[in-house]
Amino acid sequence: MFQFKHFSLHHEHSTQKIGTDSVLLGAIAPIEHVESVLDIGCGCGVIAFCITDRLKRAGRPFVHVTGIDVDADSINEAKENAALFPYKEAQFDFLNIAFQDFTPKGEYDLIVSNPPYFSQSLAPTDDKRRLSRHRDFTLPFSELVAHSARLLRPSGKLYIILPSTETAGFQEHAEQHWHLTEQIDIRPTPDKPIHRMILGYTPEASATHQRGLCIRDERHQFSREYRFLTQDFYLDF
Repeated sequence: MFQFKHFSLHHEHSTQKIGTDSVLLGAIAPIEHVESVLDIGCGCGVIAFCITDRLKRAGRPFVHVTGIDVDADSINEAKENAALFPYKEAQFDFLNIAFQDFTPKGEYDLIVSNPPYFSQSLAPTDDKRRLSRHRDFTLPFSELVAHSARLLRPSGKLYIILPSTETAGFQEHAEQHWHLTEQIDIRPTPDKPIHRMILGYTPEASATHQRGLCIRDERHQFSREYRFLTQDFYLDF
């Protein structure tokens, strides 16, 4: 079990273990004017729970959060985590379904995803790692974008985290539907190249705000900005 400051999550059986990528996206995704959230490839639900925890700490009403994943063990674990979540009035639906088959009744104000991303590379033999990391087997970017465009409200936002090597492929499809409003270039340390990007899109035209983020500083300690972004989640921050 992974212990956060205000809640704990099981992640032993999910396709993806709790890590920096999901926590960062859960900390950065905008929550203003949001009443419904969809988490695509939710795993154990970490992004959904981080967003809900932020709403609680901001004094905002809880919103309806839906998480979907093709892996049944991940959804079972997300449901278990929802049952243990301390804010009992929070609203979660975790569904074991492929995104391509997902047909909700309404649209969403915020769509988030830490998706399977690698393509045209040697796939792992383990089924769970293949589901969690290789989009060729589960969710090509073209389908991720097309179905998200169908489900995002005109005033909504989509936030996604990807390896820097995969962002061009995603942007090629995303720019057919949305405008890039935020780009966060993430480095492990100041002297290392960008290895992750958080991309924020909206259907409405807007200027793009771009900034950088280092996870660790020159001394390989967690950076001040990273601590600031995640201090309400991690026990030792």
